[in-house]
Amino acid sequence: MKFAQFGVAATEHAVVGRMSRFRDVVLPQARLSDEAFRARHRVLRIVLWVQLPLLGLFALLNSDETGTAVADMGGMDHRTAGGEFVEQAMAALLVVCALASVVIRSRRGGAGVVSLGLLLSAALLVSIGGGLTDLHFAYFLVVGLISMYQDWLWLVMSVLLVTVQHLVLGVLAPAMLYSSPGAMGSPVRFALLHAGFILGSGAIQLAYWRFIVSAQRQADQVRADTERDVRRSAERFEALVQDSSDVLSVVGRDGRIVSASRAAERVMGYRPAGLTGVDYKSLIHPDDVAQIDLGTDHGPRERRAEVRTRHADGSWHWHEVTLQDMFDNPAVAGWVVNHRDVTERRMLLQRLEYEAAHDALTGLPNRGRLLGELADRLADTAPGGSGLAVLYLDLDGFKQVNDRYGHETGDALLIAVGHSLQRCVMGADMVGRLGGDEFAAVLNRITGPGDAIAVATRILADVGQSVTINGRDFSARVSIGIALAEPGSIDTDDLLHRADTAMYHAKRDAGTSWRIYADGMQDPGVLGLPIEDDPLAVAGLR
Repeated sequence: MKFAQFGVAATEHAVVGRMSRFRDVVLPQARLSDEAFRARHRVLRIVLWVQLPLLGLFALLNSDETGTAVADMGGMDHRTAGGEFVEQAMAALLVVCALASVVIRSRRGGAGVVSLGLLLSAALLVSIGGGLTDLHFAYFLVVGLISMYQDWLWLVMSVLLVTVQHLVLGVLAPAMLYSSPGAMGSPVRFALLHAGFILGSGAIQLAYWRFIVSAQRQADQVRADTERDVRRSAERFEALVQDSSDVLSVVGRDGRIVSASRAAERVMGYRPAGLTGVDYKSLIHPDDVAQIDLGTDHGPRERRAEVRTRHADGSWHWHEVTLQDMFDNPAVAGWVVNHRDVTERRMLLQRLEYEAAHDALTGLPNRGRLLGELADRLADTAPGGSGLAVLYLDLDGFKQVNDRYGHETGDALLIAVGHSLQRCVMGADMVGRLGGDEFAAVLNRITGPGDAIAVATRILADVGQSVTINGRDFSARVSIGIALAEPGSIDTDDLLHRADTAMYHAKRDAGTSWRIYADGMQDPGVLGLPIEDDPLAVAGLR
């Protein structure tokens, strides 16, 4: 029983499916848009109104010729009292349809009266023409015109009206339809023949509609899919742009901002609408404006720069800026400018660069930075010009300070010595910490040994001044080695080694705290002479 019910249900579903497909083919739904309907309805209404004077003129020209031609053929003149009444009735109804087409505003009503009027004009044309066979082609023209409404109701109505007209008039007044005696003798046969052709014409229109509907549906689907994809892409792009941490803006050819993303408020404090019309370069630091080239006639289409950009609070932030020339894109027609705040990154890099080149304790240039600077200055010295000297300094008795007072006190003493060294050199000179308790100074524009000796003497006096550390007074002593450089005659390592050797000799020899390197001066380590810190070298031990 269940299998039987399932079979019946499946059969009904199949029948309904076939009927639905048949209805789609035979009675396609292709409703015109209001705009398209008004355009076509206007044209068909004009055609209907043109029929009125043309039919009147045609009736006037054929009033005598038709009767004579029919008489010569031995036929019956259709212009009997009944025939004239039918013609007059059709003419009157045609005028009513024409007038109604102007008054009626609804789509279906307007299409109905125009369709009926066109059918009446074809019937009057055939009747006035005495049923001339050639004039029957007017029906095919009318069916084609009515199909422009793409409304199956009026197409079916036209086919039915033509068929009924031929059947009724073919029997009652065949002379109004046919000029041939043979046709008038078999009105039913000829009516069915004409109806078949009209039905065929209607079928062709139905098939054409089906083709139009299918093509239109496919086009609509493709358009809908495309619009949906474009809309989704636009929404995704808009979301990416508006929610991006980067500030995106469009700058026109005149250099003014056309639009800006919401990130402008989040990153820079400006409302996007408030940036519209603002001169873009007014946001860039005057010293960095030269890096922002908004010219379109030269240069690369994409440019990058790091510039200082003014935020709404008046502060300047470093921004990484990317400018892309998109004047060729009509949707943009300007520069697309991307701003990314890199202030923190830049500060981090600067800090890393500083830490890589400076001693963490004293803040002085470290060994690597000092040697690099020394190499550059040696390369810049020229024969006959000013000379260069290196002072190698070692803090005497520093080990005892660390052992007796702790590393915190020792570190404070190193910082104090570093400050003292900076006070004793010129602004063009450089002081650095080589490591531990060793320092070095690079002296520029040295005219002779006396200049270097004067700086060393100044250092010894300044370092020897008492300094209070953790409530205790200290006055340090240093040993200084001096090496003079002749332009192009020595490299960095050799010059520093000479100063180091001279420093060891100054530390070993009594009576002086500085020595100038001289040729033949040997490294005390090579000679096997141990150098020990003088436990009384730091006055803080007293």
